[in-house]
Amino acid sequence: KMFIGGLNWETTDESLQQYFAQFGEVADCVVMRDPATNRSRGFGFLTMADSNTLDAIVNQDHYLDGKRIDPKRAIPREEQDKTEKIFVGGISAEVDEEEFQNFFTQFGTVIDATLMTDRDTGRPRGFGFITFENSNGVDEALRQPDLAIKGKPIEVKKAMPK
Repeated sequence: KMFIGGLNWETTDESLQQYFAQFGEVADCVVMRDPATNRSRGFGFLTMADSNTLDAIVNQDHYLDGKRIDPKRAIPREEQDKTEKIFVGGISAEVDEEEFQNFFTQFGTVIDATLMTDRDTGRPRGFGFITFENSNGVDEALRQPDLAIKGKPIEVKKAMPK
């Protein structure tokens, strides 16, 4: 299933289906409309009969009805709350990226650790992000009350997508 954003207000279910038929059989497609006015909300959903066509679709630019449209893989609702990334606040300026990363390996495999710094001064901003291999590391870190690095309490939250 795919989410299709950036649709022209004129785009219909039919024109959306016709456009994506060039990639294979379209199992289902719908332009989302405002129930009160029946006007397009500028996005829709598409299901291809063969899920292998999704990569081909996602990896190129698309223009429909004079507008660039933005197809993405739809994330199932149950997957939307899963994240591999946490926000960490309250980090002491003495903590370097290596210590930061090492601290969180106790909860799971860390694939990325980023301490945010001030662009102008290069000084630490006191927060950062940890990306785990999977969401288990996030769950484990969130279960721990009163975490501290170098004796300074830190705050850990699920990172919200931009």
